[in-house]
Amino acid sequence: MSATTYTPALRNRRGMALIYLSAALVVIVMFTSLSVDLAKVQLAKSELRRTADAAALYAAAGLSTSITQAYNNAVSAAAENSANGFAVTLTSADVEYGSWNPDTNTFTVLSGSARSAATAMRITCRRTAARGTAVATTFASILGMRQVDVSASAVATRGQIISAQVDADSCPWLAGATNGTTVAATGGNPTAAKAPAQSPCQITGLPLTAGTYLSFQKASGQTSYADAADYGPDGNTGWIVRQDAVNGINSTSAPLNSFVGIFIDDRNPNSWAQAAEPDFSTDASRNFSSLSPALKQVFFIGDGLDNSGNIQKFKIPSGATRLYLGIMDEKGWWWDNTGYIQTTIMNTKVQLVQ
Repeated sequence: MSATTYTPALRNRRGMALIYLSAALVVIVMFTSLSVDLAKVQLAKSELRRTADAAALYAAAGLSTSITQAYNNAVSAAAENSANGFAVTLTSADVEYGSWNPDTNTFTVLSGSARSAATAMRITCRRTAARGTAVATTFASILGMRQVDVSASAVATRGQIISAQVDADSCPWLAGATNGTTVAATGGNPTAAKAPAQSPCQITGLPLTAGTYLSFQKASGQTSYADAADYGPDGNTGWIVRQDAVNGINSTSAPLNSFVGIFIDDRNPNSWAQAAEPDFSTDASRNFSSLSPALKQVFFIGDGLDNSGNIQKFKIPSGATRLYLGIMDEKGWWWDNTGYIQTTIMNTKVQLVQ
């Protein structure tokens, strides 16, 4: 008689396989669903980053006019973009003024009146629960995660930055002059200004592109002469001096010991006709939003700000290849000046740095 084999365990294993398969399908569906939400969040983050980039660049460009313009530019640029289908709105907490250190890749926040010296802007675009704009989830809400906060930041700088220290005995009427060239001593002055001892400070490493603008920020320091009082970058506005034309460079009237500059080309300034004489003797003449000096024309810089604290712009003239900075004086009286002025010079190149 043949034996019959009964194997109930096989049937049990088949039943367990169905259970395992069902559980695996649930896990697969869950992870697939979560990946959909993750992709949604990542897309929103990418859109916020794109918006932050645009707002930071536009805000940095606005710094050349004023901090108010920088803020308005940021808000306007953000509003023209969307994230997760909604417009991006910035608040004052999202718009930060500061300075950028390219050596350490760090952004230092400036607040209050210090914002007028800002050289960079950091913009943060956010979609958060606190603002009622968090990114809503679909499948993750089953696990209790109904919304996700998302943000992205960008930093843009306004222009290339050069720092300079200008000694008080820097005579702009010696710009581009060969060694031994002088500015004659007159009016009781016993000693002429002479190159190179009293030559002005030449700025190198900053491209000079005709038609673009420079700004002079964070101007600080004091200069004086003999035993006189100390004066800041604006000089002694109560004492206007005038240096006569010399070495091919025009006459200029401006406050004594004020911070000034001059553009020249590759030629010796004494080899061609001088420019017209500018006059910075009044407060109104120094309170400009932008200035377009000619070649070989000594121009007033002062603290680089107008009376409202807005950054002044200086247009680079056609043909300019060299920029010199100096201190205003007259009759060759540079030799007894003391002190210095420090400043940060920027052109109008705007770029993302972070």
